Amino acid sequence: MTTIEEVALRAKVSVATVSRVINDKGNVSPATAERVRIAIKELKYQPNAMGVLLRRERTGMVLILLHSVDNPFFSSIVQGVEKIAHENDYNVLISTTYGDQAREKRYIKLLQRHFVDGVILITNTLNREEIQELNAQFPVAQVLEYVEGSETTHISVDFYQAGRAVMEHLIGNGRKRIAFAHTGLIDIISTKEKYRAYRDALTQHQLPILTSQLNVYPFGFSSGQSIARETLQDHPDTDAFFASSDLIACGIMDQLKQRNIRIPEDVAIVGFDNTIFAETTQPKLTSVELNSFNMGVAAMTLILERLKSQTDTHQPSIIFPFELIQRESS
Repeated sequence: MTTIEEVALRAKVSVATVSRVINDKGNVSPATAERVRIAIKELKYQPNAMGVLLRRERTGMVLILLHSVDNPFFSSIVQGVEKIAHENDYNVLISTTYGDQAREKRYIKLLQRHFVDGVILITNTLNREEIQELNAQFPVAQVLEYVEGSETTHISVDFYQAGRAVMEHLIGNGRKRIAFAHTGLIDIISTKEKYRAYRDALTQHQLPILTSQLNVYPFGFSSGQSIARETLQDHPDTDAFFASSDLIACGIMDQLKQRNIRIPEDVAIVGFDNTIFAETTQPKLTSVELNSFNMGVAAMTLILERLKSQTDTHQPSIIFPFELIQRESS
C-alpha cells in the first residue's frame, strides 16, 4: 500500500506539502499542487480517511436516526435531507434504532465523539433534559416526532389538526362507528395527537369511541390485518377506520376484502402519510399528505445554518401544512 512518504518522494516535496494539498489548505503553488496530484494518481495513493477527518474541524457527515426503514414515508424525508447535503458536499449516514434506547445512545456517541457534525432525529427516545443537553453542544434537528417542551428545533406538522381533518371527513360522510388503528410506538407525539383528535371528534359529535385505548403492535402490514380482525370481532358494525399510516391501512384493506366487506360502501378507510401505497391500493386510499420531502430539506438546511453560525442559538420550529387527499377508500 502506497504511503504519503512515497508520494512526497515522487513529487519531490515534503510530507507536509502533500498533506496540505490533500486537505486543500492552500499555501501551495499551483505547479507544486499539480505535481503532487499527479504523483497521487500514478501511485494510486488513498489518504487515510480517519487521519483526514482528524485534521479537519468538520467531518462532512450528518447522522439521520430513524425508527426503521419499513415505512416508505421516511425515505421521502431522507431524500430531502440528501438533496441539500449533496449540494453542500455533505454525506449522510442513516441508522435505525427500532425504538431501542441503548442502540440509539450508541449512535448518538458518533456525534458526541465528533465522527459526524450534526444529527437529524426522525424518531428518538431521548427525554427533554437529554435532548436539551445535546442541542446545547451540537447541531440537532427533530423531524416529524419531537420531545414536548424541548427548545430543540423541530420540523413537523400539527398532528392534532390533521387527525381532526380525518375525523371530520369520515363523520361528514355519515360514518358513526369509527375505529382508530395504530401500530408501532404509542408514546410519540404523532400517535398521541392523532389519537387525541380521534377521541375529541367522537366526543364532540356524541359518537361511541370504539378504540378506547392503544395497544402495542409491531409496525407493519400484518398488524393492520390483526387490528382489523380484532376490531370487527369486538365491533362488527364498524363502518370506518382511521389508520395512523398507509401501511396499516393496507393491512386493514386486505382483511376487509377477505371478509367480502366492500370499501367504501360498507367500511371507509383513511390512512396517513400519503405514501406510494395510497396510489397503488384498490380502491385508492384517502390519506394525509405531510410534505415529507420538504421536511427533510428544511432539516438539513437548519443543520448547515447551525454549523455556519457555530452557536446554540434557538431557531424557531417549522410547522408544515398538511392536506387530506381524498380518494376512493372513503
